[in-house]
Amino acid sequence: MRVPAPIRAVLFDYGNVLVGWSPRKLYARLIADPSRLDYFLDHVCPMSWHMLHDEGQAMADTIPARQAEFPEFAAEIAAWKTGFAEMITGEITGSSQLVKELAAAQIPQYVLTNMPSEMVETCFSPFDFPRHFKDIIVSGDEKTAKPLKPIFDISLKRMGGLSAEEVFFTDDSPANIAAAASYGFVTHLFEGPEGLRQAMQDAGLPV
Repeated sequence: MRVPAPIRAVLFDYGNVLVGWSPRKLYARLIADPSRLDYFLDHVCPMSWHMLHDEGQAMADTIPARQAEFPEFAAEIAAWKTGFAEMITGEITGSSQLVKELAAAQIPQYVLTNMPSEMVETCFSPFDFPRHFKDIIVSGDEKTAKPLKPIFDISLKRMGGLSAEEVFFTDDSPANIAAAASYGFVTHLFEGPEGLRQAMQDAGLPV
């Protein structure tokens, strides 16, 4: 990992870096048959469909359209909105501990998340550690999502005009990390809190 400048801020992904998120957690309860469950998550409500919400489309629009296409799954599709909170698997405590340590060291911290605007309260309010973030950049609000460059540019502006080389960014998506690295960010592909701590230490952060 190349560190071209002193790190002045940390930018976190949220889902599956700080808090676990898995639609399978909800749908394993709703769809008992494993093959039907896999079909639903792979074809009826795949991540490519959910990306519409991350890009700013309202579930009130996308869910009826999907129900019309897959009427046999109408109730399950509706649960994508009504049961969204059940997709949250819990705080990743090793990661949130790093947030607390960085806050104690007065390192500015931010979140850049691909997330529907309508689910921000659901995803953030159960936890205490988000109070340490100076700002949260939500793709659904900005109508653009990772890995596209515009949302990274928006993030830098919201971070007070820092350069990408001054920001340590971590995400669990290889595509997002590759894109951020190409834009100049100091990056770490999140695979667990221990590796993240080591990468932060290597970047000179006080954790």
